[in-house]
Amino acid sequence: MSIFGTVLAFEARKLLGATVTRVATLASLGLVTITTAGGYAAAQAGPASQLGRKASGLVDAPGWAGYTGLAATSVGITTLLAVGIVMAWTAGREFTDNTIVGLFALPAAPATIACAKIAAAIGWAVALAAAEGVLVAGIGLPLGLSAANAPVAAATVALVGALLGVAALPVMWIATLGRGYLAGISATLALVIVTNIAVGFGLGIAIPWAIPVLWATPNAGIPTVSLLLPVAAALAGATLTAHSWTRLQLGDR
Repeated sequence: MSIFGTVLAFEARKLLGATVTRVATLASLGLVTITTAGGYAAAQAGPASQLGRKASGLVDAPGWAGYTGLAATSVGITTLLAVGIVMAWTAGREFTDNTIVGLFALPAAPATIACAKIAAAIGWAVALAAAEGVLVAGIGLPLGLSAANAPVAAATVALVGALLGVAALPVMWIATLGRGYLAGISATLALVIVTNIAVGFGLGIAIPWAIPVLWATPNAGIPTVSLLLPVAAALAGATLTAHSWTRLQLGDR
């Protein structure tokens, strides 16, 4: 196995075994399930209650289209927050725990370690998105939605989650610059807040972290080519993180 493969396997085990990753995974799956299923069921109940009236405002179309849009909204908030926190921890823990100096004794270069961290985080984020898609589609069936369009709904939700997950990569760069995961977590919270404010003012088309959700929302009119913007954010985040680790020096903490 190559040096990168060895480092990647180690970083993946460390990531998957971390409490923060397990909590983020369970919280994401649980919140997406509860908010999507509960919100759609309340919307179907109609304006009989205040909750039903509010939920109806989030379901913009009948059937799978409205259900998928609601699920995308839930995934948009929970995934960006959960993945951002985990990515911040992945990049920043070496500084916070003062283990960064020990990395210079390893045969792998710091940039190689950074790339392994990025790859492990992306793999987990994509797997989380896929699980969310399957879970959301499966729960839609008992709610009366037809099985024929379930695969499309699952793929759409998974794509939204995956794009948002990789688009959180700039958080790893911020955690590196801030020499700790608190800087990355702060950046994650800022991304969530700014994204929601921008959407509220109708500026979501210009925000990479809002585009996937808007694209999956019925009648939003977001072209598929716009999905390249979160991909660009991911590439920028990965490149900047790797470059920052290349410039690390012994004694950085």
